Amino acid sequence: MTDGHYNYKMIFVNINESQKARLEDFFDEIKFYYYTVQKKVESVWDAKVKHKNTLIWPGTDCIFVLTIPEKNLDKMLKNLKTFRMSLPHGIVMTAGIIPVDRIIIDFLNEDIIPDEELLERLKEKHKVK
Repeated sequence: MTDGHYNYKMIFVNINESQKARLEDFFDEIKFYYYTVQKKVESVWDAKVKHKNTLIWPGTDCIFVLTIPEKNLDKMLKNLKTFRMSLPHGIVMTAGIIPVDRIIIDFLNEDIIPDEELLERLKEKHKVK
């Protein structure tokens, strides 16, 4: 397959949920639109920093999952560091980088052979023609 959906990276950015809108605005500013967000993540950073949404450890974090071509990784890391430097000192923000074997944009047009028997059972079950 030569459609360019190889050599991607996923960056998991974990940040205090209070900064979610600010990070989304930043992505708009740099014209980056390839991410998902999971809110209400309970995190423990060390013995004294716990975001567990309780009276003792208030607040939660959120995770942004970014998908970028490998060739743009260094630029995105530079952008993320710059963004972090603009936040208040006590905000926790981390990132993890994971290699991606392949990005499937459209399963219907992907060169993967479906299980026809399973497909028929699912269509029958859900009354799809």
